[in-house]
Amino acid sequence: MLRRFPATPALAFAFFVLALCTIIPQSGHAQKSWSLQRCLDHAFEHNIQIKLGQLGEVSADISTQTAVGAFLPNINANISHGYNFGRTIDPFTNQFVESSAIRSNSFGLSTGLLLFNGFQNHLNLQRAKLAQLSALSALEIAENNVVLTIAGAYLNVLFQEEFVRLAVINRDATARQVERMESLVNAGAAAAFELYDVEAQLAADDANIVGTQNALNLAKLNLVQMLQLPAAEVNSFQVVRPSDEDLQRNNLPPNPKAAVGYALASFPEILQAQYQVEDAGIGLNIAKSGRYPRVFASYNIGTGYSGASRSIDGEPLTEEFVLGSLVVDDSTAYDLVAQQEVYQFITTPFSDQVNQNYNQSVFFSMSIPIFNNFGVKSSVEQAEVNVLRRQYQLEQVRQTLTTNIESAWADASAASQNTVAQEAALVASERAFKNTEQRYEAGASTAIDYADARTRLDNARVNTLRSKYDLAFKSRILDFYMGKPLTFR
Repeated sequence: MLRRFPATPALAFAFFVLALCTIIPQSGHAQKSWSLQRCLDHAFEHNIQIKLGQLGEVSADISTQTAVGAFLPNINANISHGYNFGRTIDPFTNQFVESSAIRSNSFGLSTGLLLFNGFQNHLNLQRAKLAQLSALSALEIAENNVVLTIAGAYLNVLFQEEFVRLAVINRDATARQVERMESLVNAGAAAAFELYDVEAQLAADDANIVGTQNALNLAKLNLVQMLQLPAAEVNSFQVVRPSDEDLQRNNLPPNPKAAVGYALASFPEILQAQYQVEDAGIGLNIAKSGRYPRVFASYNIGTGYSGASRSIDGEPLTEEFVLGSLVVDDSTAYDLVAQQEVYQFITTPFSDQVNQNYNQSVFFSMSIPIFNNFGVKSSVEQAEVNVLRRQYQLEQVRQTLTTNIESAWADASAASQNTVAQEAALVASERAFKNTEQRYEAGASTAIDYADARTRLDNARVNTLRSKYDLAFKSRILDFYMGKPLTFR
């Protein structure tokens, strides 16, 4: 997978170390040794920052799904079941009824759709898609930061190993001088104090080995902790060391313009800042949409059941009853009889009520903003300020990136000159030390002269080693800024 790294010289240095370590062939200890590639693979699987960045992508995807859903209608169902006691109003006949317990049920389905809200839904969808791109850039930045941290710690282990190696070489050379001086003293060809001086130098070299080894162990511990490995693995932890061929210098471009142009167009920090400017513009449009009316449509269907609802049961019965008596001729009385039909009522069956009480409704509503306590006005003004802020931040990122690239080019040019000077100094120091060593062995110089020459040689070796790494990674900084790909996963 191709990755872009943050625009910093230190990260470019880490980028270069990664290139070195990924091309080194594996030795017989490959299973125990950690290349930078293996370190990064392990860190990408376990690092919390990267996992948080991945969660940011997931969250952005969910927000996009929410923005898409805002264009769709909502659908809700409602069901109720209850009992009314005492005097109450029947919900379907609107008449007063009295009962110890009247059961009622209602069933409904409703939906609503926002028809117009000042194009806020469209703007929110655009903002959600931008958030996805921004989350991807944030993940790349998090991964690059992990690469920077891991590679810096990895490089420190390499340096400390070199210091230990040089310390051991110096100690072995001093040990040989001690053996030689002991032979001379035993033969009476040299004074004992000269042996003491060399033995003191040997003790100092032993102490230097202990100090450099401790520094190496601390460097390994730091890297092991970054990889979230058990601290007990420090003793067996080994890294792959680059060869001298991997430290070959690259030709520098005549100027940094090409690197600046590529980085300003493609680095994740630039892309993220541009997304933030676009997001601020969308935020301004959303704030302005508060001045538009809102149009909403809704549709409802429903039905219900009431235990108080009654219906006729079967055919009516005819009943007769006496209204009174009619007297004729003051002697004869006749009963006045009337008839009436008597109906039998039962609770209306559930299925019948569901069909009879079926109802529908459609509504359209509009909300027109007239005055909202300067809320919309303040939101628009704040959004305008945010647009300017994001634009300034983008310009700041561009300036920082340009400055870093120009500084990297100047550093690479200086490192090239410094490497030539350090290599010449090393040749001279080796020649001077060899001459001093020969004179010392011949008795023509003192142990102090020998120690001074050795110190100058040590410094020249360390400075030359540093300058080689310095030139190698700084020359590759510009390659990185110019977009030369490197696959490391």
